[in-house]
Amino acid sequence: MITTTAGRRAGPRRWLPLLWLLCAVSAPSVDARTPDRDVLRRQVVFLARSLVGIPYVYGGTDIDGFDCSGLVHYVYDCFGIRLPRSAREQARLPHKVRLRSARAGDILVFRLKRAWHSAIFLGGRRFVHAPSAPGRVRVEELGGYWLSRLEAVVSILGRG
Repeated sequence: MITTTAGRRAGPRRWLPLLWLLCAVSAPSVDARTPDRDVLRRQVVFLARSLVGIPYVYGGTDIDGFDCSGLVHYVYDCFGIRLPRSAREQARLPHKVRLRSARAGDILVFRLKRAWHSAIFLGGRRFVHAPSAPGRVRVEELGGYWLSRLEAVVSILGRG
């Protein structure tokens, strides 16, 4: 770990140069409207998986810490795709698809007891998300608990 002059550990900040480079190189090369959306899907999944281990922070929107919708917002924003900030607003986006048609990079939105929760689908019934405190960004299986609470699958990147 790197320690700052204030004595605070830099932690996930060590990844900042790599993430900025990934965002800078990726965003201009592929647009969500281009025919080769599969490349963009792979880049979204790669970036989301690279954030595994970053701590959950309520309202967090950067690599110092994420909440669920902050993670989804951050990943897509790195590729120039602006999304609503909250999971509930993400659930209201158009382009909904059935789970059996979901592809890696799609957004999963769950309806929990008192809250909404969003995640990025990885394919193979797995997803990456930022579970609540004291959690960390992690990969989980889409089954049981999560499957029963799945509200929407949103395909921002479309088909093709």
